[in-house]
Amino acid sequence: MDKKHLIAGSILSADLLDLGNDIQKALDVGTDIIHFDVMDYHFVQNLTFGPDLLKQIRARFTDAILDVHLMVEPINEKVLGDYAKAGASMISFHPEATPHVDRYLSFIREQGCKAGLVLNPGTDTSVLRYLWERLDFVLVMSVNPGFGGQKLIPAMMEKIKEVKAMAAAAGANIQIEVDGGVAPNTIRACADAGAEMFVVGSALFGKDDIAKAMSDLRAALA
Repeated sequence: MDKKHLIAGSILSADLLDLGNDIQKALDVGTDIIHFDVMDYHFVQNLTFGPDLLKQIRARFTDAILDVHLMVEPINEKVLGDYAKAGASMISFHPEATPHVDRYLSFIREQGCKAGLVLNPGTDTSVLRYLWERLDFVLVMSVNPGFGGQKLIPAMMEKIKEVKAMAAAAGANIQIEVDGGVAPNTIRACADAGAEMFVVGSALFGKDDIAKAMSDLRAALA
């Protein structure tokens, strides 16, 4: 992951009856990361994908970077371990989902995955203050999590800037990821604020011409 800007295609917006082919098309047009949203009908009001599906994706796409975003509660070693064993490259969770944030960030790294923390629109950035040594990336939600196709909340650009400044002040070498409403008309603002990884769902998988969709995203970043 040595590119300056990385695009993560969210399978939440893919054709689930043709998921393998949709992922292949996304990778063929230059998608850097496959984003895998896990929801439990509890932490958010939606239900999505389990570790068995991730395992099948890993078996078919052996070299793909698989980014697992856990919108589940509680977070524990069983949940984290299952997704790590299934083939996750990166795992992130929400600090509201456990009182043991430091412990589970360390656990994710022990499984050989990159560790991330997710900030909802209403989550204060102060939660990051004592965790920099445990983090590889921070995922800033630019919508309220649970459903695809939402519009980006403009105020989250300030949050991205704040996280960027906090990391710099702490000397932390982390990446900032942004998820929610990312499209050609919003991705540049996210990058200018300091994001380096961009989760794109309906603006990529939701388009008939996925090659043009990717080209539009890259052009907006350029």
